Formats: sequence, structure tokens, C-alpha cells
Amino acid sequence: MKGLLKKVRGYSYEELLDRAFSKIPVRDPSKGVVFELPNIETIAVGTKTIFKNFRNMAHAIGRDEKLLMKYLVKELAAAGSIDEAGNLILSGKFSAQVLDKLLKRFVDAYVKCPTCGSIHTVLEKSKKAFKLRCLACSAETTLPSF
Repeated sequence: MKGLLKKVRGYSYEELLDRAFSKIPVRDPSKGVVFELPNIETIAVGTKTIFKNFRNMAHAIGRDEKLLMKYLVKELAAAGSIDEAGNLILSGKFSAQVLDKLLKRFVDAYVKCPTCGSIHTVLEKSKKAFKLRCLACSAETTLPSF
């Protein structure tokens, strides 16, 4: 222990440690930015499900509507199209809870930065994979295509 308490340029180990900890900013979790998805609005019409606020959802997560549609259609194994009003029309009956769960999975995989958790990211397609580039911490992550 005596070796740890050596003086370094006139400072003891404890003084240097206290000084280092005093320079670390204290994080207040209540001030952190929390990203929440808007509520999903769906209507069941016969054997089709209409995702009414699909365009708003795509803009909220910062992804292209066609890319998000492609993900949902593949995960649901259903045909889908986007009408001129920005509604996603899916063949089959799907609850808002199922769509919400899929959207959360999409956000976790293709929107949030795995390094810092920021949603300020850019998704770029290169050959058969996606590259997620974080605008907050500059991390780049390669993701599988869907």
C-alpha cells in the first residue's frame, strides 16, 4: 500500500484520484433523452390490416418508408403496399401489439447505436449488408441485410 501512496509531482495517490473523479461529469438519468415510438394506429378491414400512421412512424425513426415496409412484410410473411396517403396496407390480420413488437425490434437492430444507444444514426446499404453509422459517437457497425 505504501507504494501506491507515493508522491507524484507533489500529489499523493488519493489526491490524484479525487482530482480525476472531480473532473468526471455526473450523469443525471432523469435528464437523458428517451426515445419513444408513437402509438400505432391500425384498422382491420376484412382480411387486411391498415397501418394508418406508417409514414409518421418511418419519419419518427428516421428510416425510409420502403425499407421499413420491406422489414415488416418479411417478418410478417405477408404482402404489403404503401398507398398515396402513407398508410401501410398488409394482407392479413395483425394486431397493433404485434406491429409494435416488430417495430421495437427494428429500432433496436437498425436504428439504435449498439455502442452509445443514440438514435441519431444513418443506415447505409453496401452490397449485401447494412452499415449503421452513429452521428453521436462516430461508431460504425455492420448489420445483416433482411
